[in-house]
Amino acid sequence: MAIYLIWVFFLLALGQNGQSIKETVLPDSSYRLLIMVPAMNEEAVIEQTMRLFLRETKMLSNIKMVIIDDASNDRTAAIVSRFIEQRGQGRIQLLQRHHPDAQTGKGNALNWAYRQLTQKNNDASHLICGVLDADAYMTAKSFRKVIQYFADDEKLDLLQTRVGMLETNNWLQLMQDIEFTVVNDWIQNTRNRLGNAAASGNGQFIRVSSVSSRQPWGNALLEDFEFSTRFLMQGKKTRYASDALVYQEAIDKTRPFIRQRSRWTQGGLDCLFSYWGKVLRSSFINIAAKFEMTFYMLIPFITIFTGVASLMVMGFTIVNLDDYWRLLVLLILINLFFSSYIILRYQKMTRSKQYGLLIWTALTFAFYNYLLYPAIIIAFCRKISGQTRWVKTTHGLKKKIGRKAS
Repeated sequence: MAIYLIWVFFLLALGQNGQSIKETVLPDSSYRLLIMVPAMNEEAVIEQTMRLFLRETKMLSNIKMVIIDDASNDRTAAIVSRFIEQRGQGRIQLLQRHHPDAQTGKGNALNWAYRQLTQKNNDASHLICGVLDADAYMTAKSFRKVIQYFADDEKLDLLQTRVGMLETNNWLQLMQDIEFTVVNDWIQNTRNRLGNAAASGNGQFIRVSSVSSRQPWGNALLEDFEFSTRFLMQGKKTRYASDALVYQEAIDKTRPFIRQRSRWTQGGLDCLFSYWGKVLRSSFINIAAKFEMTFYMLIPFITIFTGVASLMVMGFTIVNLDDYWRLLVLLILINLFFSSYIILRYQKMTRSKQYGLLIWTALTFAFYNYLLYPAIIIAFCRKISGQTRWVKTTHGLKKKIGRKAS
């Protein structure tokens, strides 16, 4: 309970009320924005991603998209080629990797494309390179804000946007949207104040002149956190933008969700063993940021410890209900109070009208956390046994995008 309450205190004290940039009518036209989209077997979503990109950037000719086909086994490359021929308007480009060099990790695919796209730059300081997932969607407003952040702060090296879910049709999808919209937002706002904002994969942007390596991305399963950790250890300035949003598809079933979180957890363990010592020794990272990064990398261990402890306490109080019913009521009230506050914040930020589902999530919030326990156990088992290959998350939107407009 002490660990839980301390964590909640820091999130509430430091993570709320993130700063927003004052929006201008048009972004600085001297900046160019290059969007890289790694795509392996994404035939279900890639055409919609390109179509929405053209719709949102029709007045922003300085933004282009590059699809990186990583030797897909489906029709991804064919769909992209046909779309470019028919509607590309010189705004979308296709790069294709081939075996035996392909399908060696998302980081390798990004590095390969990055070298080709940035090797000839007359003004690298005004070239921004972004990474979006194949199912990602950003509005024109968010694209403009990304450019504006870099234009307003010439020392900014990396920017991470806020992440939201495209659809919230069931409990699991809504819980993911709440997690990213509120809890992750608090975590990243806290990091902004500590000076160690982290990349979150989807919606990360870098100033090309800030990159000294020909291979900026690593190949850990959590390549985004690894990427921003490398930046921080080089003394680069990172920032999180709460007012610029990237939307992605939410997982709608439990098993794929657990598999995704197991992959993320194993990637976090990779970063812990590879970078924790380097982070602690870095002269560019302040003590408070080192503490936060250490806590983040140790979360799998902390979650297992606190999870087992909470289950033991819950079981003990139920068995001895006559003597400890007050403790049980206190535990339930603490969880209900915090989860209700999160739901209220979410409703205020998104203006969601799914009131019945929101009330249900407030009552069942703790069960979402319990879904992480099997994911962590799977990740530990795979890490110990040396298994590193994962089946990627399958994307396939079931509805047309249109409800997200900010």
